Amino acid sequence: MTISLVAPSSDSFHLLLELISELFQYEALPLQAEQTQQAVFQLINNPELGQAWFLEAQTEQGPVILGHVIISFSFSLEYGGRIAMIDQIYLKPEWRNQGIGTQILPMVEACILKAGARALSLEVNIGNKSARRFYERHQFVPHRQFCVMVKTFPAEVQSLNIAS
Repeated sequence: MTISLVAPSSDSFHLLLELISELFQYEALPLQAEQTQQAVFQLINNPELGQAWFLEAQTEQGPVILGHVIISFSFSLEYGGRIAMIDQIYLKPEWRNQGIGTQILPMVEACILKAGARALSLEVNIGNKSARRFYERHQFVPHRQFCVMVKTFPAEVQSLNIAS
């Protein structure tokens, strides 16, 4: 099966949002639909922030969307410059455990290297042992000494900063 990374278009924006919703549901994460829609729109229209791709397979019946990948770019002194983070990687349940992840990771890596990234990071649910083993097989190294911490800002504070 031939799989490609295909950038979403304005016509397929709704499909990307549906896949993101499926991922949030699978991970039991709260989905803030309007916030997510705005973030995806911002990402698609500002490639310096990152990239979104559909995972598209060519089948006998034609092209089929298997899932999506979203990466974001950042900067790290530790890694010597621009880095990329896999923000989301999602395969629909019927396409899991078929070697698709192994096929797409090198494609994602090639794209981020071309974009000047010096490292690729990701977060994986600590309880998702199969995902952790998969990423470790693909040379991702857990940083056990690190604890990811997040502080979110309410929408009203965000809008004040934008207006300034």
